[in-house]
Amino acid sequence: MVWVLLVVIICITAFYMVRFYCLKANLKKAEKDLKEIRENPEENRILLLSYPNKEAEAFIRTMNEYIRFSKIERIGYKNRERQLRAQIENISHDLRTPLTAIIGYLELLEGEGLSAEDKSNLERAGKKAKTLQSLIGNFYDMSRLEMDDYHLCMERLNIARFTEETSLLYYQLFEKRGLLVDFAIEETPLFIMADSAAMERIFNNMLQNALRYAESFLHISVCRAEGKICLIFENDTSVLNEKDIPHLFERFYVQENSRTQQSSGLGLTINKLLTEAMGGNVDVKLIQNVLRISYSFEEMEENKSLL
Repeated sequence: MVWVLLVVIICITAFYMVRFYCLKANLKKAEKDLKEIRENPEENRILLLSYPNKEAEAFIRTMNEYIRFSKIERIGYKNRERQLRAQIENISHDLRTPLTAIIGYLELLEGEGLSAEDKSNLERAGKKAKTLQSLIGNFYDMSRLEMDDYHLCMERLNIARFTEETSLLYYQLFEKRGLLVDFAIEETPLFIMADSAAMERIFNNMLQNALRYAESFLHISVCRAEGKICLIFENDTSVLNEKDIPHLFERFYVQENSRTQQSSGLGLTINKLLTEAMGGNVDVKLIQNVLRISYSFEEMEENKSLL
């Protein structure tokens, strides 16, 4: 009788141990599958059990329903975002033509023997129209970049020479603004693969930002760092603080104290999108009221051969 009882206890224990092992194995597999689904949301996957288990099946069924619902929501969100971007692109495109005509007519009126007051009003109207033209252009380019519809012409570009030549175009504006501008650029040619028009856009946005927000200086440097070519802009500023830094590349983000500068909040967003489209990275830091924005690109092999 004792032996029979012992056998029954052993069988019951073994049964529950097997159930515990199966349940543990199912949970481990579900955790692994969930991580893979999270990392690759585009794949059409569901959770599966390694071993049959009534309770685990109910849990997995509920989780699969949640995954299916999340996928439907994500697809719907992406479609709405795509439609919104397409609408922004279309509206921006439709507005550019009449606005260009308006600016053209305003320029024609400048030589019509106007009074000093009328000339002043006309000049203000022209500036506002050009600001609006720039804003519409930014909307248009941003929508194209986010929809991967912005075509780049990648070429071998000497970023050291490009930096000097582009920055010198702003020399008079910097001088008028009273900004001390200095450069630290390696003498040897530094070549990267980039779209020259996109790089010019990045430079223009950065230099215009410096004209708006720099307090007393702008430092521009081009250097090698860990197999990368780094383009660095540094300027002092009193309108930014640490809480602004994580948001500087967000769409439409404008620091409250900067709203009077007529900034759209799209310049740095476009810079980030252009940089990433060319295979580069951008980083921003604020160190003791000095804003440091760094762009890094892969160094071409021919640079290394010159070392």
